[in-house]
Amino acid sequence: MLSLDLSAPRTLKAANAHFYKLPTEERYIDRVLEYHDLIFLEEGSWSMTELEQDYPLVQGDVLFLASGRHHFSRLPCEKGTRTFCLHVTVAPGDTEDNPNAATLPTHLHVRHPEKIRQYFSEIVTVFWSEAPYKEQRLQSLLNLLLFALYDEHRQQAVTAESLADRAIRRMNDAPHTRFETKEMAALLFVSPKTLNNAMHERTGLPFYAYEKNHKLEMAASLLRMEPEMKLSEIAAAFGFHDESHLSKAFKQKYGISPSDYRSKSN
Repeated sequence: MLSLDLSAPRTLKAANAHFYKLPTEERYIDRVLEYHDLIFLEEGSWSMTELEQDYPLVQGDVLFLASGRHHFSRLPCEKGTRTFCLHVTVAPGDTEDNPNAATLPTHLHVRHPEKIRQYFSEIVTVFWSEAPYKEQRLQSLLNLLLFALYDEHRQQAVTAESLADRAIRRMNDAPHTRFETKEMAALLFVSPKTLNNAMHERTGLPFYAYEKNHKLEMAASLLRMEPEMKLSEIAAAFGFHDESHLSKAFKQKYGISPSDYRSKSN
C-alpha cells in the first residue's frame, strides 16, 4: 500500500514512455528510489517485485512503488510491452498516520483505462515539451491523475463490498440451497472471478469457502439450540447432500463429530 497526501504539491522528476521491442533481462530493473514510482502498463505483460511481493501486470494495470522501498523485475517483460513511468516527489504528509493521506493499493487494475492512459500520456508529452506554464500544467495533470486513481480504487472497494453483501444475502435467503460459485455469479450478473475477488476482499475467503464455513457455523448453532433435531434434518436445512456429508465437513472444521459437539454443548 502507498499513502499519499493528495493535498500536497508535487514535482515530477521523470516522465517517460517505454516500448520494449524484445524481452528485457530478468533484473532489468533493480533499485531503491527516493521518489514514488508510478507505472502504467499500456500493452503486454510484466512482473514487478516490491518487498518480496510479486505484482504481475497486464494491460490497464497501475503500479504504485513507494519511495525508499526496494523493487525489481524478477522476470523479463513480454515482447512488445509498452509502459508509462513517472517519478514523483515525496510529500511530508505521505505517511500512514496522516488523516489527510489517501491509501492506494500497490497494484491497481483499472476497469476503464482509457482516461488513465490519457493522463499518463499527456504528462509525458508536457514533461518533454517547452509549453508555456509547463510546471503548472504538469502539477494540474498529476493532480487529475492521482485523484482519478484514488476514485477508481474507492469505487472498486464499494463495488466489491456491495457485490459480496448481495451474494451473502442471497445465500442467507436460501440456507437450504448450496450455490455453486458460477451459479451465484450468474445470479449477480458477474463472472466467477469477479465474485471471488469481491468475497475475498470482504471476507478473506472465496465464495465457495465462505459459503461452506458459514453453513457449518449455522449448523453448529442449530445443534446447540435444537438438541432434538435429527442430523439428517440439519443437513437438509443447510444444503448438505446427507448426514454423512455434513458430518465429514463438520469434523474438518471443528475437529469433532456433530453428535459429540451437541453432547458437549448441552
